[in-house]
Amino acid sequence: MSKSYSYLFSGTRGSVTHDKSVIKSVSHGKLKSWAKHKMETLKGKAKSSFNTACIVYDETTGKCYYGRNGGYNAEGYEKNPILFGDDTHEGILPKNSLNKFPVGNCAEVDAINNALNDGAQLKNLHITTINATKKKFGTYKPSCENCKHTFKGKVKENYSGWVED
Repeated sequence: MSKSYSYLFSGTRGSVTHDKSVIKSVSHGKLKSWAKHKMETLKGKAKSSFNTACIVYDETTGKCYYGRNGGYNAEGYEKNPILFGDDTHEGILPKNSLNKFPVGNCAEVDAINNALNDGAQLKNLHITTINATKKKFGTYKPSCENCKHTFKGKVKENYSGWVED
């Protein structure tokens, strides 16, 4: 079972916001706080390899879902069939990596997997991704080739942008 970190935006209970500037600003702040906390709780290799964090906001529910690079390796991670496929359908992630990282390794995949496992739909999701390294902490990080292939045109918005071709 995947661990879902879902939290409502402050002040959205009963009225979900669709204001992109508010979503971007609040998401960025919440993500930086979550990433700092996550850095303090991770141990060993998971801590030393933590370099990317992502928050996904579902505009229909006001819920936020968090993810980190390598999160798919976490104990109890439930791979959503929309992303990873199942016995009868292929997932939307590429079969082979389009870069040097394993397919599914990204913070975006971790966060979106949590959202999908909670019943969210891709078309309602807003993504914000940041660097979680000491030197670049909190700066926006564009989604990689694998995520661009998987999510561009399928999610509502990506405030961090897509890697350039």
